[in-house]
Amino acid sequence: MSGQSMLPVTVLSGFLGSGKTTLLRRWQREETLRDAALIVHDLSELGIDAELLSSEGSTTTPGELRDRVAALHGVHAREKLRPSLARILNEIAELDPAPAQVLCESTGAARPWPLISALTQDSRFFLRHFIVTVDALNLHRDFADGRILTGEVPSREDPALLQASKVLAEQIAFASTIILTKVDTIPRPVVDAQVRILQKLQPNATVGLSAQAGLLLPQLEASPAPNLAELKGRADRLGLADSSATAPQVEATVIRDPRPFHPERLHDVVSNNLGTGLYRTKGYLWLASRPGHVLLWQQSGSQIALELTGYWRSEIVRNTDGRLLPEEVELLTKRLESAHHVFGDRHNELTLIGLPDACETFARALRSALCNEQEVAAWKAGEEFPDPWPKTLRQLD
Repeated sequence: MSGQSMLPVTVLSGFLGSGKTTLLRRWQREETLRDAALIVHDLSELGIDAELLSSEGSTTTPGELRDRVAALHGVHAREKLRPSLARILNEIAELDPAPAQVLCESTGAARPWPLISALTQDSRFFLRHFIVTVDALNLHRDFADGRILTGEVPSREDPALLQASKVLAEQIAFASTIILTKVDTIPRPVVDAQVRILQKLQPNATVGLSAQAGLLLPQLEASPAPNLAELKGRADRLGLADSSATAPQVEATVIRDPRPFHPERLHDVVSNNLGTGLYRTKGYLWLASRPGHVLLWQQSGSQIALELTGYWRSEIVRNTDGRLLPEEVELLTKRLESAHHVFGDRHNELTLIGLPDACETFARALRSALCNEQEVAAWKAGEEFPDPWPKTLRQLD
C-alpha cells in the first residue's frame, strides 16, 4: 500500500472524564467522518463508550469489529491489546467501502506508547494525530493549572492526585495536539495561563480550546503528523518502551443489580463519598422514582451528569398513552419473557475506575443506596419516592 493510500489513524486520548466521548460524538455528526472506522479502547468490562458511539440499535462484542466500531474493552484493552488490534486493523483495511480514516478513543488510563505501537503495527496505517484532551477545570483545581506537572508547584501528598498527575504528564509527553476542554468553566486569563504551561510541557504540540465539544477535527488539518521514530525514542528515554497498556494501580470495578436506586439515598451517597481516588464512573441506572427512564450516569471528580438515553421496554409495554398497536405490545411482551420477573429489563450497570480502595469504598456505598425489600414492595405498590435529582435531564443525541 502506498503512502498516499495508507489509512490515517487519529487517537483521542486524555485522562478519565476529560471529555473524549463527548468530543467524538460531536465529530460523528460531521459528514466527512460518517464512514470512519472507530476503535474504542475501554478499561471497563461493559464497553459503554463503544455502545454510545455505535449506530442506533447496533450491538458491540469485546474484541470484534461490528458496523465499523471495534470494542476493545476488558482484556482486549490490556493483556490482549496488540493481538486484538492486529486482527481488527486487518478487518478495517478490508472494509468496502474503505473508511477515509480511523478514529480511536483510548481509555483515560491508557499509556500512550503501547497504544501507539499497537495501532501502527500494520503498515497499511499511519498515525495522523495523537490528541490529548485536558479538562481545564480539573487542571485548575487539582494541578495548579499544570504547574504541578512542570514541577513549579510541589505535588500534593494525596496518592490519587499524584497517580493522576503521572498519567496525565505521560499522555501530554506524547501529544501532537492538546485540546483544553470545558474552557467555559474557568476565567479566560486562567485558560491563557494554562495554555502557556501546556506549551511548556509539550512545545511541539498544537493547543486547541473547546467548550461544549466545539472544536472539530478538520480544524486540526494543518497540524503535522507525529514522527513515529521520535515517539519511539521518547518512549525509550522515559523507560516506557515495554510498559503495560494501562496505568498501574488504576482498576475498574463493575456493579450490576436489577433493583432500583433509592433516589434520595443515592444523592446522599454521591454528596458524601466522592473521594479523589475515584476518577470516573459511567454506566446505566434507574431510579425508583423514574421507572421508565434509562439514565446514563457519568461522574468525573466532583462533576456528575445524568442523561436520558431511552426508555425501558418494561415501561413502554404498559402502553399507558395508547400509542402502541396490539401487535407491538405482543412483540415487546415476547421480548421480555426472559427478563427479570419483577423489574423486567430494568437494571443498573456501572463501572467505577480509580484506585482500588476508593473503588471498593464507593461501590459499597452505592450498594447501600439500592432499594431494600420493603422499598421494592413500596415501588411495586406505586408509592412515591423523594427525588432530589434534577427534573430536567439532557436528552442523549
